[in-house]
Parts: sequence; C-alpha cells; structure tokens
Amino acid sequence: MAFMQLVDQGLTHLDDSDIIQKLLPELAGKQILTGYEDDGHGGERPILVPIEEGRKITPRMLMNHTNGTGHTFFNPMMNRYLSSGWDKRNETADPHQTALDAPLMWQPGTHTNYGQGFEWLAVLIERLTGRSLDSVFQGSIFGKLGLQGTGWEESYGGTITSALGNEGVLWPRSLKMTNGEGEESWVVMDPPALATVERKEAYPKGRYHTFPLGTGLVSTASDLGRLLSILLHEGKDPVSGTQILTPSSAAQIMSPSLPPHLRNDSRLVPSAIPALCVPVDLSAEHVDPEGSFGLGCGVQGETRRLKDGRKGRGKGSVYWFGAANTEFWVDGDKGIAVLCEGNYFPWNDAKWTSFVAGVEGRVYEALA
Repeated sequence: MAFMQLVDQGLTHLDDSDIIQKLLPELAGKQILTGYEDDGHGGERPILVPIEEGRKITPRMLMNHTNGTGHTFFNPMMNRYLSSGWDKRNETADPHQTALDAPLMWQPGTHTNYGQGFEWLAVLIERLTGRSLDSVFQGSIFGKLGLQGTGWEESYGGTITSALGNEGVLWPRSLKMTNGEGEESWVVMDPPALATVERKEAYPKGRYHTFPLGTGLVSTASDLGRLLSILLHEGKDPVSGTQILTPSSAAQIMSPSLPPHLRNDSRLVPSAIPALCVPVDLSAEHVDPEGSFGLGCGVQGETRRLKDGRKGRGKGSVYWFGAANTEFWVDGDKGIAVLCEGNYFPWNDAKWTSFVAGVEGRVYEALA
C-alpha cells in the first residue's frame, strides 16, 4: 500500500526502471549466481554472470517476485553462497546487509521466486521519500487509521511489542519440532520481551536501512483485518472513510501481475531450512494451479478446490502465507476477508494447512 501511495502521488510508476538505476544502484549492478566450480585449490568458487543487456528491474518486479533475487531460507544455492557468517547474513538476522551481500539468482523478468524484493522495496520507499519506513507507514497508513497494534518489532528499530497495552499480547512465536517417532514438542523462539535495537547509522541520518518489509512487521488480527478491508472498498477505510489508495491502485494490487508464460513456470517455493520452512508448490492442484502473483500478494487463478472436494476461495481472491503461519485471503466477489493466525513455525506445516482448508471449506459452505 505504501508504495502504491507514492505512485498515486506521481512520484514514480510501476514500470519505472530508471528509478531503480538511480536509487537502488546496488541492486541494479548485481550479478547472477548460476552455480559453483572447482577453484583449483581443493575448494570451490561461485560462477557469476552479469545481467543481460536490456534487462532492467522495475518496482513492479520487486512486488511480483520476478526481480531475480533469492532468499536464504528458501534457496539452497543462495544459502550456500552466504554460508560464511550465515548466522548474521540472513533475512531475519540482518535483512539489509543480506540483501546487499547476496547475488541475484535469475535474470530479471525470467523467473518467479519469493526473494528479497520486499527488502529492496523498503529501501526504495525510504530513498524516494527521504524518511524512515516507520515514519512513512505511521504517517500515511497506521497513524491515519489509529492502528495501535501494528508496527515493527524491536529487533529492527521498532517498539510495537513493548508498547503500552501490547506487552505479552503480540509475542513470542513458537517452533513445532517433530522427532523420529513422530512425537511433537514446542519451543518458544523469542524472549518474552524485546529491547529496541537502535543504529546510529540508520537512514535517513545514515546509510543503513533498518526497517524491512519481508519480515519484522507485527500486527493484531483486528488491525490486519482493517487493512484488508481497504482492498474490499476501492482503497477506502470503511470505518473512518479515509481514502488510503486510489481505486485504481487498490485494483492493481489485486490483479494478476505475472505474464501468462510465467504464471505456472516456477511458483515452487523450495526450502533451505526444513525446520523452519516446508516446501510448497503454489501451482499444485489444491493450492492455486492457475494463479499468479499480484503486487505483494497471490491472486487465485480459479476457484479453489479443496482436497475434500469442497469449494474454497473464489477466482480473483488475493492471499498470502506469512512465514509464521499467518495467513489471509480477500475474496472481492463475496465481500469477505478471512484471517487465520498461527504465529508458529515451520511455515506451511501440514496440520496448519489442513486447519486453514477446514476453515475455508466451512466459510464457503455457509456462504453458498
């Protein structure tokens, strides 16, 4: 929403490759990692090739996952590239430095892959406005709507989980572990309270971009539901009547953004860390076989058919699977937004996806 507000203001447009060249030269100048070769000394070295002439990254590509970036949690080859010091060079520990250090994995515009596009979009918003991402979001979205339970966690410079009234409500996350005999146990992943990490070099005073978009945002179900309702009302908040987006921008977010030849070419989400992420093929029969990415979301290609035969979300519904099993979809035809919030790992856990499908089936049975 925040970037589309800048489009609404005329500051840029979705296919503005010049703005990437100008404001994100680090991204525009990256090379593509294609594999590894023997270095002649008993080790290996990465094989890196330049971006092909004429291929340029655009803001649209950052949001529809065709920008060529990878992700250390999902792409084993990128995980391998950043394995030296990986504990500090991954998208959770240090999203900005990881994005700076990582190569591209594909030629831009040739492959769909959930990667670091959102992290670069965060940097683009900050450099385009000259303000911190937190300031932009508070000024143009959260503050306007009076959302008290939404913001960045303290690890990235925020204060949301420790703010008055939020203590112990939004935190912590859990990890489900399964042993060789199939027995499950649960481990709390986070400390009960977080201290805000402040960086003297944080943008705009410095050059380090603290606030990410691929991780770090914390919200309540009620706040998130309020934000999603804006997409159901042509960019207008139905509670306050505040126009957050133009109807055109709201519609673009919810429209398929992938060219037809890419929609089912590569929507497999692999895993480099099985304990945290279970692989999924978004084009699978009971997921979204005809679907696409929109701008920051998935767009259902045909009415979803659940494994038990019931109908699910309709064609054109927008959806997302948050990393901690925080899932939502917005069905414009039915006029509903549905949230299922697990707040635990591993992402795409089989019992969780079964639970969501059960909720989905009942919702649409009731609406039939």
